[in-house]
Amino acid sequence: MKIKIIIYIALFIFALYSCSEDTLETLPTNKASEETVFETVENAYTAINGMYRAFYVYGNEWVEYYEDENSGIAALGLAADLFGDDMVQNEAGSAWFWYDYHYWVRSEVNSTGDRPYAWWNMHYQFVNNANFILANIDDAVGDDADRNNIKAQAYALRAYAYFNLIRLYQRTYVGHQNDPGVPLYTEPTTKETEGKGRGTVENVYTQINNDLDEAITLFQDASPRRHISHIDLSVAYGLKARVALTQELWNTAATNAALAITNASASLMSVPDVNGGFNSVSNPEWMWASEINDEQTLSWTSFWSHMDAGAGGYADDSRKCVSRWLYEQIGTNDARKNWFVDPATSADNSTGPDFRYNQQKFTIEQPGSWSSDLVYMRLAEMYLIQAEAECMQTNYTTSRNLLTDVVGYKDSDFATTLSAIPDGNTLSLGTAGPVNNLLDFIILQRRIELWGEGFRVFDIERLKTGFDRAYAGSNHSVQLTITDPESWEWIMMIPQKEFDGNINMDAATDQNP
Repeated sequence: MKIKIIIYIALFIFALYSCSEDTLETLPTNKASEETVFETVENAYTAINGMYRAFYVYGNEWVEYYEDENSGIAALGLAADLFGDDMVQNEAGSAWFWYDYHYWVRSEVNSTGDRPYAWWNMHYQFVNNANFILANIDDAVGDDADRNNIKAQAYALRAYAYFNLIRLYQRTYVGHQNDPGVPLYTEPTTKETEGKGRGTVENVYTQINNDLDEAITLFQDASPRRHISHIDLSVAYGLKARVALTQELWNTAATNAALAITNASASLMSVPDVNGGFNSVSNPEWMWASEINDEQTLSWTSFWSHMDAGAGGYADDSRKCVSRWLYEQIGTNDARKNWFVDPATSADNSTGPDFRYNQQKFTIEQPGSWSSDLVYMRLAEMYLIQAEAECMQTNYTTSRNLLTDVVGYKDSDFATTLSAIPDGNTLSLGTAGPVNNLLDFIILQRRIELWGEGFRVFDIERLKTGFDRAYAGSNHSVQLTITDPESWEWIMMIPQKEFDGNINMDAATDQNP
């Protein structure tokens, strides 16, 4: 019996935009409720909205006992950066996320509250919810354009879930296409459903790309997006670009990143926006995000509690800081330098935000309220994907122009800096440099621009660089070094409950090393 089958349907049917808990729309996960939800296309939006709400809810939705660290996709992104080398957690504090920073979590296979179980369970619930929507939406009464919109979102969400699963539970695509993947389900499952085997990495990526292609096709004849929390055509192209980048399909990555930019109802942020706190969907660059009001906020268990040391949450004595090396790569006149506390004007204080290298990129929107929004995709990422993919195809002028567009206006010295960088697409950039060519410089800009947005460990995997936190002058409190580009250290082991309930998986042969 699979974990996702144990949980059964678990649609998380909540009204995403309710103004108070009194209007929160909930339905039990039994057969009658399924029939109610899928009577009409309009009702089916409730199911899709519930999936998006699950991006930031915490604890018992995914695990059998409560953990702050399991607050959906937001917590996954924070952990993914702490697994890397560009984010520093200066001390344990209340110990949330400290185990990620130490690499103490990947082998906790018998726990029903730690990473291996929580992330497996969470993503397979997303898969099963998407499968229920796809299996029922065609029979719902309603407008075909709205139906196409819901189906497209369900396909894209399933692809997103499988993309996360395959990156979390297996090494990167290139060189591992024939390695064991993760079980694939494209139909709804119940407690009686027989579990499937791991298949191959190639199988999983084929399913991801097929789902994204289907979503993109459906979006062509779909109604407009209702809310920024919903995936739309531009986000589907963006997800396709992310996947292609991991597969090193450079032309596909460049093409889809360009299509994401063209189709997005977004524009590059202004310099004031750069230092605006990354806390609101009013940021013009955000393509996909959760808008969170006072009734939906998670307060102490939220991303913001763990990130903003001035908000009175857990980050007050467990700061998320930038690595010294990365900070020193940011130009003096680069607006992004203000994302971090200048070590020359601060000290290693025991509490509070005025701590050397402490992050200020993410700050709550309004003091006294935790209702700040969460970003999952923004335009700058698409420029950086296209720049990297064009560089890999030796289209250096195009790559330089894209970099200038996305970074140049933030740094008055950027043109001079870029002109001194020679062309080249052989990566040599490690934790502490050096920047030898254009590809190195693109990856450096990606590390700066997307700091804290959940990309770093996945980039380490796909770029096969490893990392070294123990460089000379490092400010890392845990100076771990993983230089093996094929290391299993950042790959989760599969939870024991999967083997206990799935007759087609055997821990002796299917468990990750």
